[in-house]
Amino acid sequence: MTDEEFLALNSIYLRKIASARVVEECTSLLMATIETVLSAAQEVGELFDVGDGQCMLSDEGTQAVLREYAARYAVQRTDGTVAEWYQRFEVLNGQFLTNISAWQQDGDGDTGRLDRLLRLVERQIKALPSISGHVGRYDIYRDRFERALERVDQGQSDYVVSPNVDSIHNIWFEFHEDILTLLGRPRDVAEAQR
Repeated sequence: MTDEEFLALNSIYLRKIASARVVEECTSLLMATIETVLSAAQEVGELFDVGDGQCMLSDEGTQAVLREYAARYAVQRTDGTVAEWYQRFEVLNGQFLTNISAWQQDGDGDTGRLDRLLRLVERQIKALPSISGHVGRYDIYRDRFERALERVDQGQSDYVVSPNVDSIHNIWFEFHEDILTLLGRPRDVAEAQR
């Protein structure tokens, strides 16, 4: 699998259902490249169209992405550096989950809760460079978080939790899924260990 194929298909794996535009936003690949990759994946049965320009991976596509993680990140799975970084992230993740849940319950009127949530995202942005040396594509998460924060600062509160935009919640969830998959740890096992 080429880098472009992995980036495009992985973005769909992490988002579950995505359009070509969403893949572009999540990867910064050129639209022409995305369309070529998605078309080829659909032809070989790794991807299917679910309507309205949205697509999702088939079981074959999911398995192809998981095999690619295992091949690309075999060293990171065994050297311990990424696993140690992940353990520190889980502390931040617990705080994020608590605050995002409370913010969703309180509504977007609780500016104190939102400020705490945004500070956690800023901490994650500052922490990402220490892992992106081991996983270069993680720089895109920093960029995506920064774009979402800018929109929240402009008063676009849907960029906090909306599933319909590249919101802070979506980006965080995808990053968490990404690092768990990179380490070869199923989400349900990771959540049981918390």
